[in-house]
Amino acid sequence: MALSIQAIYHEKRVKGTNPSSFSLGWEFPKSLAYKYLLILTGIMMFHLEVVTILALSGFALAAPQNIQYHDTPDDSWKSRIKNVVVLVEENRSFDTFAGGLSYNSAIDGLLHHNYCNSMNASDPTQKADVCAGPRANDVAADDPNHSISGINMQLFTTWHPDGTQPQNMRGFVTEQSITFDTFNKTRAAEVINYYTPDQIKVFNAMAENFVLFDRWFAAVPGPTNPNRAYITSGTSNGHGRNDNLFNTYGIPVKSIFEQLSENNITWINYQNSTLGPGLGFNPDAAFYNWTYTSGAYETNIAPLTKFYEDAAAGTLPQFTYINPECCSYQSYHPPSPISLGENFIKQIYEALRLSPQWNETLFILTFDEHGGFGDHVPPPTNVPAGDDLTYTETAPDGKPMTFDFKRLGIRVPTLLISPWVGKGIVEKKGRNKGGEYTHTSIIAFLDELWGLEPLTPRVSWSSTFEGLITNKLRTDTPVTLPDPLIRS
Repeated sequence: MALSIQAIYHEKRVKGTNPSSFSLGWEFPKSLAYKYLLILTGIMMFHLEVVTILALSGFALAAPQNIQYHDTPDDSWKSRIKNVVVLVEENRSFDTFAGGLSYNSAIDGLLHHNYCNSMNASDPTQKADVCAGPRANDVAADDPNHSISGINMQLFTTWHPDGTQPQNMRGFVTEQSITFDTFNKTRAAEVINYYTPDQIKVFNAMAENFVLFDRWFAAVPGPTNPNRAYITSGTSNGHGRNDNLFNTYGIPVKSIFEQLSENNITWINYQNSTLGPGLGFNPDAAFYNWTYTSGAYETNIAPLTKFYEDAAAGTLPQFTYINPECCSYQSYHPPSPISLGENFIKQIYEALRLSPQWNETLFILTFDEHGGFGDHVPPPTNVPAGDDLTYTETAPDGKPMTFDFKRLGIRVPTLLISPWVGKGIVEKKGRNKGGEYTHTSIIAFLDELWGLEPLTPRVSWSSTFEGLITNKLRTDTPVTLPDPLIRS
């Protein structure tokens, strides 16, 4: 396939209200109609003037109900949150996983966008006729390419962007057809199709009851471990693939786990790895050399069964970090069925909701990266890297590709869950610091909560979300969530 690209965009028009269809529901006598019209016009003009004066004089007007943020919260929010729980699931983009949610029209998903790719995005004459629809499968047939060079193709429709190409977000189907050597449009479209609310009942219920971020980006446009390293240390130390150092306590940087220990803040990395630390898919704390040399791998990494015991007993640490099993029944990562991933997050939520610690808990649910699945929102560029290291890999065309970590990854579904946050909130751009939410927003928030120093420039730049914490304890949070949709 040629590498010159022309972006194709579609615009969806929204019909406005027809003024002629408006009716008051009763009829005035014709003799009085003109008089009442003048009175009504006067009232409306007076109201408009008052609103204008208030706006110009700095008075705050009522915000839409789905916006609940305090730009300058006082420090009292810190007394409400005593323990933070983070669960990082696997490999789903915002659009294909949450882009079909319909409970709030403010969600920037696929219900308001006609999102299409072409089979060969490098051919400017080829029509973009492979379009996203509510046809995603419980078990994804393929595991899409999510290497850095593969994601370059998805974003820029070239493996080698030179800074002049826009992120047109039109190369997902092209990359899918290359990776799996197929010109079958139905198969290629699996990479951009999305789930319906019925297919993700558990996640949908969580979003309806708490805060959904629809502009939360992965840290790296790349695979699992570099993103998980950014989540837990603010850098991947120059790693852009899931190489063996992640399996052998080989990353030498300071992590949030080390920093918490230095500050006498309790933490446990609960994990359901099928192999265990140093033997395969590692719990994230086991990435780091310090975890081994300090002995924390013995004292602070625990099986997932211990999480349920601690939650029930009210003895969860100040920071709980959860690794799911990967990749067959808990993590949403293909070929893990969506329904089983739903069951897992239901179990985690309900354990927290029934815990004696619920009223002082903040639970963050996110996904490590998009897993190669489509999204229509271009990620931010020109952001601070975690350090000055670069990463080089060989692209599918056999040429080297170097990445400097100054772009964020693709949007991923993220929830903020607590009895201290609003119901049904859809949070968009970050409101402080760099103005964007990304994975390092989590440890940036922990810095604010516990008075820690930022680990890296990326952490310092990342927006935090303490403004979403209210001063009113909710009593209407669900104790149980819906059962997942189980397909026969």
